[in-house]
Order: sequence, then C-alpha cells, then structure tokens
Amino acid sequence: MKNENNPFVLLSIILIKKIWHGKIGRMYKQKKRIACRFYPSCSNYAIHSLKKYGFIHGWLKTHQRIKRCTDDNTESTIDYP
Repeated sequence: MKNENNPFVLLSIILIKKIWHGKIGRMYKQKKRIACRFYPSCSNYAIHSLKKYGFIHGWLKTHQRIKRCTDDNTESTIDYP
C-alpha cells in the first residue's frame, strides 16, 4: 500500500489498534450490546482505507461507512474499501 509511511496514517492506525481494539471498544460493544453488521468491522475498514487512500480520503470513507451503520440499512454486509 502506498500510504503506509505517512505519519498521520501510522498514528491513526496505532490509535485504532491500541484504543478501539483494546478495552474501550470491547467495553462499548458489551455495554451497548452491539454486534457489527458489516464485514470487515468499521475499525478494520478504517485501517484498510487509511492504508489504501491516505489520511484524509481514508477518514472520509470511514466516516461514510460509519454513517451507513443504522438500523434502517438493509444493504449488503460485506463492504471493502
């Protein structure tokens, strides 16, 4: 992937892995009783899109993906960046 050496991309990926994939994400999902409807999960989607598209465009795509995560959404659950 072309954008893996960007320091903002690296920092974002580290924060996602340490904070969300750590205790915070698990505690939030358990408290809200959330089961992710998409594959890959939104956090993994963010990592893939940051690596593929870079910092700004990767976060924009991730934001669009998170906005699609509603109860009304009946689209396909497999969604790759």
